[in-house]
Amino acid sequence: MAIIRLQSEVEKRKGVYYQLDSNDEPIGAGGMGQVFKGLCVDERTGATRPVAIKFMYDDLPPQALERARREASIQLRNDNLVEMLGFIETQETTISGEVKKHFHVVSELLTGVSLADVLAGKTTGRNGQEVPFAVKMLQDYRNDSERFARTIVINVLSGLMALHDAGYIHRDIDPSNIMLTEDEHIKLIDFGIAKQMKSLTTGDKGLTVAGKFMGKPEYAAPELALGDIQHQNQTTDIYAMGILLYQCIVGHTPFEGARHIVLENQLKSKLPLGAIKNKALRRIIATACDKRQELRYQSSAQMRVALETMDAGAPMPLSLSNKKYIIAAAAAAVILVMGGVLFLVKNKQNTANEQAEMAFVEQRRAEVVSAVNAKVAEVDQIAADGMNTEADNYESSLMKAYEGYSDVIKMATADSTVHVPLGEVNMKRQQMLTALETARQELASQAEGLKEYEPELAENYQKRAAAVEDFLKNNSQDADQQDAVKQDSTKQDSIK
Repeated sequence: MAIIRLQSEVEKRKGVYYQLDSNDEPIGAGGMGQVFKGLCVDERTGATRPVAIKFMYDDLPPQALERARREASIQLRNDNLVEMLGFIETQETTISGEVKKHFHVVSELLTGVSLADVLAGKTTGRNGQEVPFAVKMLQDYRNDSERFARTIVINVLSGLMALHDAGYIHRDIDPSNIMLTEDEHIKLIDFGIAKQMKSLTTGDKGLTVAGKFMGKPEYAAPELALGDIQHQNQTTDIYAMGILLYQCIVGHTPFEGARHIVLENQLKSKLPLGAIKNKALRRIIATACDKRQELRYQSSAQMRVALETMDAGAPMPLSLSNKKYIIAAAAAAVILVMGGVLFLVKNKQNTANEQAEMAFVEQRRAEVVSAVNAKVAEVDQIAADGMNTEADNYESSLMKAYEGYSDVIKMATADSTVHVPLGEVNMKRQQMLTALETARQELASQAEGLKEYEPELAENYQKRAAAVEDFLKNNSQDADQQDAVKQDSTKQDSIK
């Protein structure tokens, strides 16, 4: 047995190295190289963990090597992303004195089945053994494709949040790049054509040619289909997630056929959403796959919240571009709900006293409705800011929105002679709690991923996550009480 040991300066500083048996057979091969199973060894403790080591082919062009180098540099720790570990360059001197360089990409070793295989009915891994998690997910797909689709997409969106927060877009989301692992994780893999969003570096310009299509046509947003580099951002990935959601429900992508026909459809044709029976899912896909980027979900968190809250009939997460429209619609909805206010009058004949009392109650009702409408519109704006996860401390806006909707409830119930139905407001307040829990999980995940490399930034994320956790704990009793309020509101509505 001949052991190959790989270690660059980065690994030396970390006190680790990678090793594999040169006699082992590759566990996979592709257009860039062969993949072998290896070990990451901690020099201090001797602890090991399995890794995948890709031996790049020697005749690859410089651009391909640079792509591999950049892919290996996207080192994030997230339950829904493959963890990249390093890019190692070695060299050897031949008998003739020629120096030959070799390149290797190291990542965590994933054992499981691709989503593409599961959709095709395959549940065995590369060793030929059944993967129980894949078997379970295939059963879900066959028995309840909508639930299956939501499970897949919500998990991938979680990974995308971490990737986007790190400043990258994936640009190659499709079932072949999603793994269902033996330890029951759903992971987005292959950062080969990922791109930095904030600015085009010299490396980006050399790797991504304007006007050239990158990715897979069936999942390509219009700006990706056109090769419009400057306008590719997180909404480009969200478009692909909408296509993925459609495929996991229906069993195929919206547009199929020759490459040029599919790309033309992505640019000009509406998605055939009639195949989606669930109205809420249809709206979510339509929003994610809008041809206009500004009308799509503006973050992965927005789309995830929409999927998580759709069963409760909660409003769709607020897109920044749709704020005015949504706020106006929300205000109109509140007015409609409040249109049937009940009031009590004394059981008398039409006397002057009765008419005066009725006029007073009606005036008071109008005052309460006007104040509630104004407050709801104000809080809706704050909620919209909170749904923008790209904003600094967006979770603070979510907390303010929750408190704002609570103030609306207090305002509406302060006068016992005026009843205002509160089902709509309660629903929005519950949506803020759901969004806050998602924010807490994501901030904690970001803190964990940055702990080793950016400790100060990681500490900041951890403090933010802790603040959200404290808020949720402090408001848990309030959240429980809201069910009773909501039930009372529903009861009063039915009386009406």
